Amino acid sequence: MNLGFFCVKFVRIRIFLLQSEAYVHDFSLHSYIIDLSPGISLKIMTRLFATALSILAVLNSCLAAPPTLDELRKELKSFGPHKKLSKEDKKKRSRVQGQITALESKDSIEKFVKTLKAHPVKKDRKILIYSRTTGFRHASIPTGVLAISLLGEHTGAYSSDATEDPSVFTKENLAQYDAILMLSTTKDPIPHGKARDAFEDFLTQGKGLIGIHAATDCHADWPYYLDAIGGIFNGHPWTSKDLITLYNEEPEHPVVKSVPQGYVIKDEIYQYKDDEHFTRDKLRILLSLDLSGKNMKKKNMRRKDHDYAVSWVKSYHGSKVFYSNLGHNNSTFTDKVAMKHFLDGIQFVLGDVEADSRPSAEVGNGKPKAPPAGF
Repeated sequence: MNLGFFCVKFVRIRIFLLQSEAYVHDFSLHSYIIDLSPGISLKIMTRLFATALSILAVLNSCLAAPPTLDELRKELKSFGPHKKLSKEDKKKRSRVQGQITALESKDSIEKFVKTLKAHPVKKDRKILIYSRTTGFRHASIPTGVLAISLLGEHTGAYSSDATEDPSVFTKENLAQYDAILMLSTTKDPIPHGKARDAFEDFLTQGKGLIGIHAATDCHADWPYYLDAIGGIFNGHPWTSKDLITLYNEEPEHPVVKSVPQGYVIKDEIYQYKDDEHFTRDKLRILLSLDLSGKNMKKKNMRRKDHDYAVSWVKSYHGSKVFYSNLGHNNSTFTDKVAMKHFLDGIQFVLGDVEADSRPSAEVGNGKPKAPPAGF
């Protein structure tokens, strides 16, 4: 006697949630129909139903409404005094605080990005915003995800999916994107193995890579990534409380044309290891620190050549790369100069902004601006 058919169906669902961070859940359409004939064992039937229940549980969690501001504020209050928290609870508290900040500023961010204009868009583009961390967690990540997502939406420059799920790194899934944006990813956000293979394959397809802030503070054991992004973190003499002065090395370059010479912004700035990845023989450095600015000399400045780059572009295996160290502070994502610079860099990577990406050394800019006398 035939007991009928048992059908397990996965339906593609895309859900944008602003919880600990904004992200997208993706499920692809698959159907599995199993003939429940008299010969099938009870053990197999039990496993099938257990699998179906697990799928329903995941779908239910994805469809659950994100927490409200009142719920998040209540959760934040439940942690108690910050000094008495464990390391893990401090991380959890920071995530909740990040959610609150992003939700509280959503309307103002949306209003702000509407004031920015993109370069003419040649065709529809789509980027993947990836913000997974396995090391230090930047509290600005939710605000950054929200701002960059809305920036593309309201300027029409690109659409985006945002996630912290490493399972998105498959060749098949990445094929739908024109660029990957690494937003303050730390330590080992992309797992070893097939995920990294998919990332490397992606950059051989004439696609793009965008890095914001801590995109250079990860994958220290992955030479391919370090060479693609252009360098690795080696401390931050300039903290999130410092006002830093920018030196625009190429004021006519399309990616930094909107950045005024000597622009001052409050943000944390990295220095990079002096190695084969961070070199003007490979990078087109566009913004750096103006060491003649006010209070720019700090302790623990390690570079003997005084090369403290902030933003650069490059070509890599047929793909375009844009990186900016700006983005530690929430305020950076509502700074008109910084966000226009991000937009121009993203559009360069996507192919809507034509710009020279030959290395600085090749175009006669092989050395940084000299520091002031007596520095």
